[in-house]
Amino acid sequence: MNKIKFSEEHFKQLADHLYPGDNKEAVAIALCGRNLHRGDHILCVNEILLIPYEACFERRKDLVHWPTELINPLLEKAVKYNYAILKIHCHPGGGEYFSEYDNESDQNLFSSINSWLNTDLPHASCIMLPDQRIFGRFFTSEMKEEKIQQISVSGSTILNWYYDGDKPMQEGMQSRNLQTFGKKTMALLNKMKVGVVGCSGTGSPTIEQLKRLGVGELILVDPDFVDEVNLNRIIGSKFEDAKSKIPKVDLMKREIEEVGFKTRVKTFNDHISRYDIVKELAQCDALFSCVDGAEGRHILNLISSFYLIPLIDMGVKLDADGNGGINGIFGSVHYIKPHGSSLLSRKQYSLTNLQSEATKRTNKEAFERNQYLANVNESSPAVISINMQTASTAVNDFLARIHPYRNMENHDIDSVRIMFSECLTYPEQNPDQCAFFSKFTGRGDVEPLLNNPELTRPS
Repeated sequence: MNKIKFSEEHFKQLADHLYPGDNKEAVAIALCGRNLHRGDHILCVNEILLIPYEACFERRKDLVHWPTELINPLLEKAVKYNYAILKIHCHPGGGEYFSEYDNESDQNLFSSINSWLNTDLPHASCIMLPDQRIFGRFFTSEMKEEKIQQISVSGSTILNWYYDGDKPMQEGMQSRNLQTFGKKTMALLNKMKVGVVGCSGTGSPTIEQLKRLGVGELILVDPDFVDEVNLNRIIGSKFEDAKSKIPKVDLMKREIEEVGFKTRVKTFNDHISRYDIVKELAQCDALFSCVDGAEGRHILNLISSFYLIPLIDMGVKLDADGNGGINGIFGSVHYIKPHGSSLLSRKQYSLTNLQSEATKRTNKEAFERNQYLANVNESSPAVISINMQTASTAVNDFLARIHPYRNMENHDIDSVRIMFSECLTYPEQNPDQCAFFSKFTGRGDVEPLLNNPELTRPS
């Protein structure tokens, strides 16, 4: 499947440049990281070159003629990093087609690019329409055209345009969801691939909701097995599951398939820091972080940045008073968009904790469990009602990102806080960019993966 992904910042740069209000065509070039896995080829926009209006030889409402030598610096980077070149221009008068002039221009440009770069990997040409929707095509090294089946923008509002035909929907089973969100949103959910890392406290109710909303495919990751202490919070778990110590991901898969929504499921009973797991999560349209510790959050944030995938993280904290009572119960949901802030900059984990966890895992020592509840002295104080409300807040935030229904704009909500003891739920803004994660925006596949020596490509 051929796809292109944009961060919100790059998408806005393009829209502002391509539609300045003069009703003439304009053009820009993007440098894109590549994401290749099992037949999918995804281009992740890393850098934008806006071709100046005054540099163009000619700009009219139906064509733009520009000096292609302006892209030479990008070609040098493409050679160095195995990047792709994306040309994108506009059609101010509308029209979802490539004109004869577009075809001639693209043939000349991409023939030259293929000669310069000398690889067998494709590049792309796209058109942005007046409503900001984008469509396009890949050009192979043999100059054959291939349709782009999906174009996404990972911003405060998640945009997805699909060009691979409609997928059959079980409208009878989804009738109530259809009444609420409409056929367009339900069809979108039906096509989406969503990754959930952590299948216990908040993960179990998150998966329960996603499967009943009709998400098309779920990628589930968790290294643990069901035991008796999990039975109070994992939906669908039974004593027999704990007795036989089945993997949590296998329990989730069983429960998903028994419902009958035909959601495809792929499971990994292992820690996230494995090459094939990262590559599978990198194909997703959204990621849910339902983990307790720093390492899982850090890797998910890296995947979000390198591969331009929105990330929803959730956590729960019980503040004990030391005398058997509780001062407060808190939940949080953080929405992370690539090229923005991060879980690290929002202090959802620390580098000290990250280093400690990684050392324990690679030394084969046991994971510390329920770290977000470490102030409570019971062995497993997680409560399903608290976890479920936090998970519901996260899923509802995700739904608002693809089907804006809130009275506030999505860009005004970066996180949602829950104070259970005060019966309060309120949004927060976290506008500061994270310098560490922003530099990885749209890098795609690198060696080693995510710049992590542990994720070197298997031989």
